[in-house]
Amino acid sequence: MEIKFDTISSTGVITLNRPDALNALNLEMAEQFSEKLNEWSNNNNIKRVLLKGEGKHFCAGGDVKKIHLSGNNSDLKKKFFLTEYRLNFQIYNFPKPYLSIWRGVVMGGGVGLSIYGNFRIVTDTTKFAMPETAIGFFPDVGGSYFLSRLNNNLGVFLGLTGHILNASEIMFLKLGTHYCPENEIENLIDEYISKGTIKNFKISSLNENSILNHIELIEQSFDSNIHNIVQNIKNTSLNNKYYEIIQKKCPMSLATTTELIKKGKNKNLKECLEMEFNLSQQMVYRNDFSTGIDAVLVSKHHQPKWNPQSIQEINLKEVESFFKEKKNQLF
Repeated sequence: MEIKFDTISSTGVITLNRPDALNALNLEMAEQFSEKLNEWSNNNNIKRVLLKGEGKHFCAGGDVKKIHLSGNNSDLKKKFFLTEYRLNFQIYNFPKPYLSIWRGVVMGGGVGLSIYGNFRIVTDTTKFAMPETAIGFFPDVGGSYFLSRLNNNLGVFLGLTGHILNASEIMFLKLGTHYCPENEIENLIDEYISKGTIKNFKISSLNENSILNHIELIEQSFDSNIHNIVQNIKNTSLNNKYYEIIQKKCPMSLATTTELIKKGKNKNLKECLEMEFNLSQQMVYRNDFSTGIDAVLVSKHHQPKWNPQSIQEINLKEVESFFKEKKNQLF
């Protein structure tokens, strides 16, 4: 079974069970997940929910590789995102305490399964990122909502660069709710299952090399459209690393992500997910999506040929047109 459901005491336990695929979420898992949450929300014997990943990692995201390999199977391309985004909103509205164990990789769709719950437990191995611009896509599962709520344009920075946050950075940004050392995780799980309580441990402060020590620079550099952002980075000390990183990402993904997060600031989660669903149904049919997934996840040659190839070639009017397309209803 790729997803397991257990009832221990009065706690519903969900285990993402695809460790060989870093517990990536596929359509069948999302459907079963949603069905079980519906059942548990109406079951008075279930007082709380715990979500974890089998093995060393929580969840690397949605199974976009399977979507890519389906070719032009529009049914899967539509149904997966429809089901996933509805599940995200269902978790947001879930009426009981909901806790996720953020062990190892927590990326993309894995963030969507957990960030709307009440509690997110960060540990020493946690690696948090929204890396979708590397595969010709955008930070979805409500990325336009939760990234736009981060101050100092940090959401734009994370969405464009795919920067991986470590435990202290995650807690600094308040993306996690509790920190727990790796050797105490099982005790924390047992206590939550039996009593519903959560012990909080003190975490060390930011490493002196953390990019989050340069928040003012990030705020200034990531405050515009993609053309200006690239120039800003080039003209600051961020140039040493992040200019090169951004040049490797999909140009159209960078441009749409910048606009997406900007628009998300004034929308609620439901509106953000609706906007993302419409955008997803355009982006998955662009060649950049198949090119990016092949380069990163299938052939793994990491030399994608984007179209357009450079950020300079991006037409911002074309980017804006993506957000006017509203043929697809999510709710």
